[in-house]
Amino acid sequence: MITKINKLKNFGIFQNFSWNGLDNFKNKNLIYGWNYSGKTTISKLFQNLEFKDKNKYFSDSEFDITTEKNNKNTNHTQNDLENFPYDVKVFNTNYIKRIFTWDNPVSEIQPISFYLGDPSGELDKKIKNLDKKKAQLENIRDNRYQKVIDDFNKFNKANGKFTDKAKEIRENYLDNKLDQNRLNKAIIRQITDNIKADLSKHILSDTDRDKTKSEAIAENTFEPQKEDFSFIEDLEILAGEVKSILEDTAPKSIPFPELDEDKTLFDWVQTGIKLHEDETGCKFCTKTLPENRIYDLNTYYSKKLQEIQSEIASVEEKIRAERKKLKITFPYKTHLGTNFQQDYQKAIDNYNETLKNYNAQLTVLENDLKRKTSDYFNKIPVREIEVITFKEDFAEIIKSVKAHNNWLNEFDANKKKALDKILNHYVAEYLQTEDYNRKETDKGQAVAIILNINSKISTNKAEKLNLETQLRDNVKGQEELNDILEILLHRDDIKIEIRSDKFTLERSGRLASNLSEGEKSAIAFAYFLTELKSLRNDKPPKLPNTIVFIDDPISSLDSNHIFQVRILLYNFFKVNDYAQLFISTHNFEFFSVMLDTKLLGRIDKSTTEDKRPLYFIKRNDNNSSIIKKLPKAFSSYKSEYVGLFHTIKDFNDLEDKEDFLNLLILPNAVRRFLELYTLMKYPSDTEVDDRVKFVFNQEDKPFYNTKLLHWFSHQNQFEKVQQHDDKILQIEDAINELMEHIKTKDELHWKGLNGE
Repeated sequence: MITKINKLKNFGIFQNFSWNGLDNFKNKNLIYGWNYSGKTTISKLFQNLEFKDKNKYFSDSEFDITTEKNNKNTNHTQNDLENFPYDVKVFNTNYIKRIFTWDNPVSEIQPISFYLGDPSGELDKKIKNLDKKKAQLENIRDNRYQKVIDDFNKFNKANGKFTDKAKEIRENYLDNKLDQNRLNKAIIRQITDNIKADLSKHILSDTDRDKTKSEAIAENTFEPQKEDFSFIEDLEILAGEVKSILEDTAPKSIPFPELDEDKTLFDWVQTGIKLHEDETGCKFCTKTLPENRIYDLNTYYSKKLQEIQSEIASVEEKIRAERKKLKITFPYKTHLGTNFQQDYQKAIDNYNETLKNYNAQLTVLENDLKRKTSDYFNKIPVREIEVITFKEDFAEIIKSVKAHNNWLNEFDANKKKALDKILNHYVAEYLQTEDYNRKETDKGQAVAIILNINSKISTNKAEKLNLETQLRDNVKGQEELNDILEILLHRDDIKIEIRSDKFTLERSGRLASNLSEGEKSAIAFAYFLTELKSLRNDKPPKLPNTIVFIDDPISSLDSNHIFQVRILLYNFFKVNDYAQLFISTHNFEFFSVMLDTKLLGRIDKSTTEDKRPLYFIKRNDNNSSIIKKLPKAFSSYKSEYVGLFHTIKDFNDLEDKEDFLNLLILPNAVRRFLELYTLMKYPSDTEVDDRVKFVFNQEDKPFYNTKLLHWFSHQNQFEKVQQHDDKILQIEDAINELMEHIKTKDELHWKGLNGE
């Protein structure tokens, strides 16, 4: 059950209400409040719970309610009504408007007919509206959202867009290197799922695309190439040897100026000596050689000279060998993979340029040696040479060849990687052109919407079935309604009959053509009790989990019906098989007879406050309402008037009036008492201000003081009562003069009010 309303904010007249230690609600509760105090507003709070709709009344409101179930307390706010653990049924004026639709007859002789349990009052019309709504939903589903799904499904259907794209890539982009088994709709679908999250990431530049494509369709027609290219550079060594030769000299024992001056002659004679060993004549001119000629020439061509010549020949041979070492056979460029040919050729070109420079330095050394052969007997200046190295060139050549060989070793893996990369590229471009991701998002939304639409169509079907059942079963509850009406109206001339699927009112066996507000309220309340009875009779019963709130069930009924309503309520709720009961009223007489039923337990003057299930709704002077415990004086008397009198008298008798328990309701209580007292003294339709003039002598203090009391209540200036100013003394004096007036001028009435 509900134990507390912890908070009510912006809920109609309840602007900022909090429980503030008020005793918890009980299983059965009686709420009293004057008109416009906020009773119906509280019933609307319970309707929000009934329909689990925080926006049904006061959509910007906040509330917090504590429930107790299975000995466990739980708080519920306006944001978790779906978890509210009880069902709720509320009877109030809004219930009457919601449950009943009354046909307005076009003439006085036409019968009054109405529908029960149907907000529109036209079940057949509602069924037709449901059919219309169903057709609209199906039209929206099939012609709008299903088309979005169908359009997207064209990608993956048999012979659809993915099939066409796979064929296009095979034939136009990959030169038919792949067959249908290696690139088809399913593979395009798989690629799509892998790359659709970031299409731009997989789209290649034109250069990367062409390179990747070449790798993807390449055939393995290449062989591994030699990598161990090496060359020991002897240029610096040769340069050192040449320098040593140039700086070396041969001694001259015998001068031969003609040989010194003629290089050709020098070489010719040196060669000819060997031909004339042990000879006396010249083999060239046949003349006799001069004595000691051969000896002198051998002396001239000394051993040192021969050594220098021998060294020159040796170094020249080394230079020739060095040149021969440079004649390295590199792989043909075309023997390398296409992707490596450019870098390889560049490395070869760099090598050839280095080779050219290297040979140039060797030529310098050769020329220096030739210079030495022209002057063996003197030092020859040494020319500096440029040190040339092939290390970087060989490194680049080997790098390209290694890359080629590695590529061959990983050819199959690289080809697959390139194929995956180029396929990702082609598919990503296609998906981007097709705006695939947006279409997939639209499709997902369309699927969700269609599910929602189908759910609504199913609900529509269930609602239609329910309405059709209602059309067939309207007669259900007719007998019970009539039984309750007979008790409620205390006569049996009004009956409810079924005519053309409608409830029709008959009075004394004839179609009724008029219906009072009281009769409407009576029928509505009878139907409400019939609904509760059906909850009690359900299998399993639903009433044990139902909280019932009844707001002013005698509204629009005269006082003759109060006891009939009392009997109906007592007989129904004396069986305690419901979760909780709230009854609210502004009618003190009805309030009093409900206490008499003992439905709410035995309550007397000795009952402690925390066991009294009686509550009072009061409208404050700041134009807001609160819920509080009912002042005990109200439940201690059979009359509102007597209760009000004792509330005022109790205040008047106190010495410390600021500690008065019912200080909050005092201004309104005084005003209400004045209304009833003056109305009793001078029954008329005039306002209370006018009746005061007739009841009290204008020369008497009560006349002025009652005007003051009226001002305090009517002007909502209760805050002034709580301030220590002259108005406190005035209101105390006003009440005192009013009590004194009744005591002295209306002595018999005073004795009756005091039970003397």
